[in-house]
Amino acid sequence: MTRDRILIVDDEADIALILKLQLEDAGYSTSRARDGVEALEMLEREGFSLVLLDIKLPKLDGIGVLERLDPSRRDLAVVMMTAHGSENVAVECMKKGALDYIAKPFSAEDLLSKVDRALEFNRNRIEVHRLQRQLEEERKKMEAILRGMADMLVAVDEKGRVISVNRAAEEAFGVTKGSSLGMPVQDLVVADIPPHRLPCRIVLETRTPCLDVTYSVRSRDRFVPVLSSATPLFGASGALIGSMEILRDISHLKALEKEREEFVSMLTHDLKTPLTAVVGSIDLVREGRLGPVNGEQKEYLESAVESCGEMVEMIDTLLDVYRFESGKMVLAFTREDFGALIRKASASFRSLAERSGIRLSVAVPENLPAAPMDRNKVVRLFGNLLSNAFKFTPEGGEVEVTAELLVNAGGIADRIPPGTYPVEEIPRKGAFLMATVRDTGIGIPRAALGTIFDKFVQAKQRRAGKTKGSGLGLAFCRKVMDAHRGYIWAESEEGKGIAFTVLFPLESNEKRIP
Repeated sequence: MTRDRILIVDDEADIALILKLQLEDAGYSTSRARDGVEALEMLEREGFSLVLLDIKLPKLDGIGVLERLDPSRRDLAVVMMTAHGSENVAVECMKKGALDYIAKPFSAEDLLSKVDRALEFNRNRIEVHRLQRQLEEERKKMEAILRGMADMLVAVDEKGRVISVNRAAEEAFGVTKGSSLGMPVQDLVVADIPPHRLPCRIVLETRTPCLDVTYSVRSRDRFVPVLSSATPLFGASGALIGSMEILRDISHLKALEKEREEFVSMLTHDLKTPLTAVVGSIDLVREGRLGPVNGEQKEYLESAVESCGEMVEMIDTLLDVYRFESGKMVLAFTREDFGALIRKASASFRSLAERSGIRLSVAVPENLPAAPMDRNKVVRLFGNLLSNAFKFTPEGGEVEVTAELLVNAGGIADRIPPGTYPVEEIPRKGAFLMATVRDTGIGIPRAALGTIFDKFVQAKQRRAGKTKGSGLGLAFCRKVMDAHRGYIWAESEEGKGIAFTVLFPLESNEKRIP
């Protein structure tokens, strides 16, 4: 460990010697200057931690030395030495930068105490300065990051007054950093919602983050849509000192949304209307109104009508998925007989089962309790699951539909494949109506079970199979279950078929957000 070096500045040799012996016995390294000029020269050439500086010196007194020291030198502690009765002069020296003074004559104990205290104080001062410099550098870095953000940033104090904005916010709101300080946030962020509903205001009331709020703000004489999130700001003591809001211009997303709506409108009109006309024309031919039709021709015409029907169904499914995602789907909830809905959906596949040589078994108890459901959506859900089962089950296989009342969902969590739902949303208690559609088809790999409900996704094995689909049917099923605050998942082993299970809650499940 490097010893602290102390410069003794005193023209009296005997006193300088005493100081040298006492300090070196205490572990310090010392040097001596006989006058103020020599002291300044030595301080310029060499490094010292502390100067013991006598006030009365030849050539240049201690006060003169003190005045000539570089004030930016925070690594040097100065302790003045003065004759008894000159303490007032020493106090004046402390105002000029000295840390302490010691009056002659002094004891070794008093000397070492003053020196130790001055060195410790100076070490702390150096560390504080280092931390302040580091903090200032971090502040400048953070300010550069925030000012370089493309998103708008507005910070307010606990009373909702602006304390900071970044460059994007300055440009968007037509202000400068200085002119916006202290301004009520609602005067800066002029929105199409009441001031108390601004995310930064909500955070000040709730002390919790307010995330993903969409509204419009006035920017450059027009209103633009923004996606905003705000978070509370807490001081070192834990007290709320304000909030920070980040606003992202989503004009381009709104434009894309409008294009998507126009595309959906086009699907409804420009595709479905011609298909209706095609089906009508085919029916005229099939019914023989335009001339005789033989058996083979009729079979081809029926296949064409069936293909048109599949196309219309695909368009309807795509439209429904879009409505679910855009929040425009309106569900009609009524208390429904769960078993009756399953039996109704299954009955429509009896003839397909016979034609395909696939056994269809339905085991649904008669006494299942009723639950709030959208009748049409649930029937379509089971229709999609059954349609999938028949598509991928070979002749001689089996499709099985079962249902039961699940009194406690405690053991269900282990059956749901990872990635299907966030861990915190998986049901671990509560009563549910449970139904499973199981087939003996080709199955899918376990790795694909967590993503099979995504739009336009089909497992590789199924894409390579005899029948191809749009990848929308299971996405529709997931949307229906989310809207019912329920669950759906798949269990499968390659070559051993697949089982789709749905859970409809008998009671409200607030953790599941549609």
